[in-house]
Order: sequence, then structure tokens, then C-alpha cells
Amino acid sequence: MPTSSHRATLDERSLAVLTAVVRLDLETGRPVSSGLVERGLQRAVSSATVRAVMKRLEAAGYLEQPHTSAGRRPTDAGYRVFVDYLLSGWALRRHDAPAGLQDQVRQGVRRAAGSQDRLKLLAGLLSRLTDGLGIIAGPTLAEATVQRLECFRRGGGRVLMVVMLDDAAVRTGLVTLPDDPPEAVVAAAGSLLSRRVAGCTLREAAAGLPDAVDLEDTPVTRCAARLARAGRELLRGNDAGEIEFDGVASVLVAPEFQEPTPLRSLLTFLESPVGMRRTLQQLGEHAPEGFGIWIGQENPVAALRCFTVMTRRVPLDGRTGVVAVLGPRRMPYLRALHGLDALRRELGGPVWSPLN
Repeated sequence: MPTSSHRATLDERSLAVLTAVVRLDLETGRPVSSGLVERGLQRAVSSATVRAVMKRLEAAGYLEQPHTSAGRRPTDAGYRVFVDYLLSGWALRRHDAPAGLQDQVRQGVRRAAGSQDRLKLLAGLLSRLTDGLGIIAGPTLAEATVQRLECFRRGGGRVLMVVMLDDAAVRTGLVTLPDDPPEAVVAAAGSLLSRRVAGCTLREAAAGLPDAVDLEDTPVTRCAARLARAGRELLRGNDAGEIEFDGVASVLVAPEFQEPTPLRSLLTFLESPVGMRRTLQQLGEHAPEGFGIWIGQENPVAALRCFTVMTRRVPLDGRTGVVAVLGPRRMPYLRALHGLDALRRELGGPVWSPLN
């Protein structure tokens, strides 16, 4: 997740003025004047001082002036400083969550439990919690744990491989070997492979199995090695997994979506579930701690640079899924952080500090 070191270089007054501009921009959606900032600070600071600080913040790239006679708005860098300020005190700020938030989340998760539309219901809950577009990507089959593997000879060098997974799912595939080993050898080779992959995820099994066959050269180990190579695609577990979203109407009311570019980018993003999951995976690669916030031009995915996107890995059905919130750069960040935090805790995750 991109972070800013600029907050440490801003003096207390500059940080207070920048924070006031961001908060007022989030509330009004309009450029903020120095007079409005002065009233918002609720402290003895002159208008001249506020104007001077805002000019310095603009020169440093934290504020911008859309029009000559207009007030200022935060840039991506200005929003980043504000978000980092929120995150830096999260251990205490968590306790300032709106009253009843965790109960609301608990009830929402319970209603979704056992429903065929569980992910859709969770996406709707996330949208209501954050005022953004809520996205839930369920675990992929690659995260499923292998219980056992069996192989059955079908003649002509063909072998049926059956992989039984922890959620009662079964993957089957027919592989072809260069020779036609006896049935007993095929069965023994399958047992050997099963011992190697039991307890591994499909992804781990696919990556490690070819190198995990016994070095001793016997008909069974030779057959097992050939089966491992031939069956790698079966073990890859590349099933996309479910993905659901909700809250489009909530996002579209933002003034930013009156412009054609953000609207077109949003619709393009939503039209392909496969593309959405691929995008979340790409963002996950840039957030090794499992949590990320990308503001505007920070986003490694060019098509999403009109927005702010938050992602968080969460436990789902004993595996790992991803929740994401997408909205305009002028997102209610504190509300969104509280919503993500509450949902993760209710889904069974550990106490969350975004900085860990």
C-alpha cells in the first residue's frame, strides 16, 4: 500500500489546515475557501495565516486550485497525508466507531450465513457500511486443501486422476502417459502422490508435487513422476471463484460521476467478473500485508485511477477471500475504515491494525 512520509515533514499548523481542507471537501464536494477553513479550525488563527499556509500546501503539491477565483481542493498527495494520519492513530480511533456498528455488522453477517446469495448480501452490507461500491471476492479453489488423491487406469496410457478436497468438492481429470503401466502400478503411484499432497492447498500441490516424488527409481516412482507432470493443470485449481458487488447506485450519486471518464471507467471495470478478480489479485500483489488503499494516480491499475480503492483479505469459509471498497477520491475514509474493520472482525479475523 502506498504510504506518505510527508506527514512527518509538515508542521502542526500545516497538517491542521490540510486536514481541515480535506474534511470540508469531503462534506461539501466543493473547493474550500480560506475563510471556511478558518471557521472550521475553531482556534485563534487569522485568515492571513490560513491563506499563507494554504498557498504553501498548494506549492508543495497537497492542494490544487481548480479555477483562479476558486478555493482549494486536496490532491491525491493531500488525501494520502490525511489517510495516513487516520491510520497512524487507528489503535485508538477504532474505539470511536459509530455506536451500534459492530451489532449492525453482526446481524448482517448472520443474515448472510447459509444463504445461496451470501456473497451478494455481504457486498450489500459492505456498501452500506462504507457508502461505496462493496465488492466481495470469494476464495478460489486454489486455496482448497487436498484430502487425498486417487488414480485409476483406463487403458491406452490413460489415467483418471481424482482429487478430493476439504469442502467435499472433487476435481477429476483424464491424463495420458507415454506408456501404459499396469493397474497395480498406477494405484500405487496414486497412493504415493496422495501422501505427498494431503494437507496441501491445490496451489501448493501444483507447485511442489513434481519435485516431491521419491528419488528411488522404481516402476511406481517413475509412474508417479509422470502422473505428477501430466496432472499439474488438474492441480492448479484456477477456478475463478465467486465475485459479487453492490452499491452502484450509491456511488453514482457522487458529483464526480457526472463526468464521462469516471463513469465509463466504472462501467468497464464492472462488466467483467473475471477482469474484476484479476484486478483485485493485481492490487493484492502490491499489498503484501493484506490491506491496501490506493488513491487516484497511486493505483497500479490505470483504469482505476479515477477512484479510491481499499482492499482487505478476510477469512471466508475457512479460506481467504478479498473485500474491496471503490468510490470517488472524495471518499468518507474514516467511515470506510471503520466498516472494513468491523466486517473483518465479525468474519473471524484477528484484531486489525492497518499498519501491521
